[in-house]
Formats: sequence, structure tokens, C-alpha cells
Amino acid sequence: MKVGYWKLFRILIEDKKTVFFFLMTVLGLAFSMTVILCNFGLMDGYEVVLKNGLRKSMSDLEITSRYGFFKVNSELKEALKDQGIQNYAGVVKTEGFIVQENKSKGVLIYGIDEKEYNSVSSIAMKIPNEDSLVIGKTLAEELDVKQGDKIVIAFTRGNKNFEDLPYLKPMTISDIFSTGIYRKDMRIVYMHREGLRKFANTDDRVNSILLKLDGTKTNDDIEKVRSELARDLPFGYKIKAYWNEFQSLFEAVQVEKFSITVILQLIIVIALFNIVAFVNFNTTKKSQEFFLLRALGMSLKAISKFWILTVFMIWLLSCFFSLVMTWLFDKVILKLPFLKIPGNIYELYRLELSLSFKSVLMVFALTLIWSIGVIAYILLKERKKTLLQGLRQEFS
Repeated sequence: MKVGYWKLFRILIEDKKTVFFFLMTVLGLAFSMTVILCNFGLMDGYEVVLKNGLRKSMSDLEITSRYGFFKVNSELKEALKDQGIQNYAGVVKTEGFIVQENKSKGVLIYGIDEKEYNSVSSIAMKIPNEDSLVIGKTLAEELDVKQGDKIVIAFTRGNKNFEDLPYLKPMTISDIFSTGIYRKDMRIVYMHREGLRKFANTDDRVNSILLKLDGTKTNDDIEKVRSELARDLPFGYKIKAYWNEFQSLFEAVQVEKFSITVILQLIIVIALFNIVAFVNFNTTKKSQEFFLLRALGMSLKAISKFWILTVFMIWLLSCFFSLVMTWLFDKVILKLPFLKIPGNIYELYRLELSLSFKSVLMVFALTLIWSIGVIAYILLKERKKTLLQGLRQEFS
């Protein structure tokens, strides 16, 4: 006797209680998968957003020298040319203080050439003259200033006669930038390179060169160029990728991601108990119907196949609903005001999800493996049942 799957399934869920149980089983498994997907997404999203912000603030690569300030000479230019690097910007870095009324903040001052810097950075700086200053969004909010306001910057002049005295210079805020990284937006300010050179007495030297690689480069591409360039650079120069400053943090995130994912497998196992309960509930409740079908000639293999397809359908529906829940979490829940994270601790202002196809596939595959375990349990249980047991249940 052959009975189609959907006919058997209609027999299974013919009453409202069974339909509700079925939906709760699907949503329970979907919620468990969503928790793991969100864990993957938050960890990967943290890394993606942080790296994007770092790349905005310093481009792809940075060259420094162990001797401090240096000239961008022909030997250095030749090494860059050999790697096909056309866009680079010399930067003068020094430290100072922003003074505004009764507030002061220590800052890292970048002296840049507007045209050079804009060729290597995705943030377009507007520094029309030597009296202009560009500050980060977080620092602007902290000091309660806006574009066009006056502000005072204090730094030490690199001169024997004045090296112990702070030099105060009134500046006008010409632009406000945002990298999305708290530390960068709070601490870095930009001013005209020639203006900073006058106070730092650096002549035509710089202490940093920012490099932009042509085209869209992956992190592996950047690391490859970095290694090759490190080999070609003259002695004394150091080159680092834009993520180097936070490398230990990225490694810690990956370790935490793996650890949390392993722990969260427990909630998948708990959710699968609902599937087992659903099957047990229905095999007991519908025992007479299934006994009648077997008595009429339906094979044990056909009934086992039905339960395999049912568990597979639960898994498939759960995968779909988990994606919907994850989308809602990213687009709705993460936007709620009380979920804004402290930037001075986590570096970012707000978390974002970034799920790769590989991560989604991994979560779905792990859940399917657990589901196969449930199927094996069901098949083992069904094989132990006999027509005599069904007959006893029929007339009990």
C-alpha cells in the first residue's frame, strides 16, 4: 500500500494542538539557530566594522622609521614604484592638547597635505589653510563644538629655546570626520602639514607614509604586498598593515567566536528534544491510524521514510525562519537606543551583523548533523515496534 507524504502529514496535523506543537517545534529550533547565527554575525561584524574604520583612518599600509623623521627620497620612491604603488601621503605626527573653555583633551595631531591624503583615504579632508583643523565626531560631541567654531591647540615647539613651553595656536574647525571607531574619532585631529612643520621644525621630513594599493584588495593581498615591500625597503624602515594595531584583539575575537559557538550547541540539542517529543507525542496519539495503515499493507520502511522527511522539513523550515529572525535582529533590535555600546571599551559605537555564506552554511550543517541523530533515534524506535504492539494499543 502506498500513501503520499502529504496525505500522511495531514493525518498527523489534523487537530489544532498538533499544528501548534509543530509550529513551536520549528520556531524553537529556528530560535536556537538564530542565536548561533547572531553570535557569528556579531563577531564577524565587529571585525569587519573595526577593520573598515581602521582602513579609513590610515589607508592600507603605513611606513615608519626607527630613527623618527625621514625624507621621502628616491630610494624609497623606487621601492614603492616596484610594487606598483602610485598613491602615498607623507604625514607628520605629533602629540598635543585641544583646549576648549574649561576642557582639554590629549590628541594625536596628523599634519597632512590635503591632496595627498585624499588620494589614499576614503575620508575626504577639507583643510583650506594653516589655521584649519579637522577633528573627529566623538571629540566634537565631547567638546560641544561644530564646524566653523574656534578652538585652541597646544603642542610643544621643537626648538631649544621653547622646547619646554607649550605653544598655543587658535584654530578654526574646517571639517568633522567619522571613522566609526571611538578611539580614532576621539583622539586624532588633522591640520595642514606645512603649518605643523613650522612648529615642529621638521623641514621637509615626515615620520609616517600612508600607502593606498590600487583596486580593491583583500587582507591577504595587502599582507602579500607588505611582506614584499618590507623586503625591498632600505634598512631602518618598518611597514605595517592597517589592522596591525588591533591584531591581538582580532585573534581574541576568533577564539571567543569558536568557544561560544561550541557552548551554544547545547541549545541546539535542547531544541532537538522538542522534535523527539513531537514525534513521541504523535506516534502515541496517532498509533491507531499508523497501525491501521500498517495492517493495510504499508511497510515499516515507508513509515520510517515519512518521519525522516518530517524531521528534514522541520530543519528546512527552521533554517528559513532563523534567517528571518536574524534579519529582524540586525535591522530592528540592534538599532534600539539601549543597545548602543560604550565606545571607549569596545572601540565601536554600535554592533552590526556581518554573516558570510560560509558561516550560515556551517550553522545549518551542524544543525542537520544533530537532526540526523534524531532521525537515527526515530528509526531505531520504529524498528522495535511490531504489529502486535499496535494491535494492543488499538484495543486498549
